[in-house]
Amino acid sequence: MELDKKDAAVVNNAIGSWEKSNKITPELADELRSSLKIRNTNVDAIAMYALISAISCGLLAFGSLVIDEKWIELLRKRWGFSETIVGIGFSLLALLFVVLARRRKVKFPEAAASNETYNITVALTIGIAVTYWTRSFANFDGNYALPLLIAAIAYGIVAVLLESKLLWLVMIMSLAGWWGAQTHLWSGGNFRFAGMNYPLRMTVFGLAIWGSYWIVRQVKQLGAFADTTYATGLLLFLIAAWTLSIFGNYDDYQAWNLIKQSHFWYWSLGFTLVLAGMIAYAFQTNNDTLRDIALVFFLLNIYTRYFEYFWDRTNKGIFFALMALSFWFVARKAEQWRNKDRKTA
Repeated sequence: MELDKKDAAVVNNAIGSWEKSNKITPELADELRSSLKIRNTNVDAIAMYALISAISCGLLAFGSLVIDEKWIELLRKRWGFSETIVGIGFSLLALLFVVLARRRKVKFPEAAASNETYNITVALTIGIAVTYWTRSFANFDGNYALPLLIAAIAYGIVAVLLESKLLWLVMIMSLAGWWGAQTHLWSGGNFRFAGMNYPLRMTVFGLAIWGSYWIVRQVKQLGAFADTTYATGLLLFLIAAWTLSIFGNYDDYQAWNLIKQSHFWYWSLGFTLVLAGMIAYAFQTNNDTLRDIALVFFLLNIYTRYFEYFWDRTNKGIFFALMALSFWFVARKAEQWRNKDRKTA
């Protein structure tokens, strides 16, 4: 059994406790200890950093080749290809990459990081194919909601086929772009749709994605994406809600600049109460993902409120001293809760 250092220490302590209480024989205890192997977490960290670097470089290369130099457009105009032909060509290329990615996953199932890195080519190729396909539509007329929706559907299908969390994440991001573009279109180009500005709309969208986690985990084919859906939806919800706590449901930036930030106090209070509720629930249910993300945004919320209301009015040293004292109190209470849980375990 391969475990992290912390998990291995917990298992060793449990084996030792069982051995002392004569629940297992010394021979069985030695056999259990010898079956434990400590995982090299440094290798996992290097693999993760390499994956992030590969994704970053892939995106930079895509931007440099396609956006800056526009080599696809140059070749298309030189050889007289229509946008439909280019869309078909990249669709076939995307299909080839999907087949190769599928074979690679079957051949190297343990190489999760490198397999996901390879899927970058799939994501970029699908993006180019959808772009040229939709540009060839007669009714496109600058409607970016349509290509984003088609791309989201394509990414979702391929993500399930390849069991790729990266492509599932790209699918969610495409859906977010579609929601913003589609509501802008439905509103007739206004910044308010159904009484909601962009921050409020994206808050609703993030909440919907976060809530879809409970549906995703119930579907067998989508079970592998449950954690990704949960974390991404939570992040989208909190980022949008944080923006909403600053701008409120205001759709005029110039008018917003003329209003004091205290005018939006109820949005700030609502965001703070939501974060406090999340943190309390996370500690009660031992939800590490919710706890860590909510704590980060709670700190961000405190800093935001300080810069809004107290930056020009209070002594900086006193403010940060109070913050340090409050965080020390939270850390002390968290440690007490952790020790209490260990004693009752």
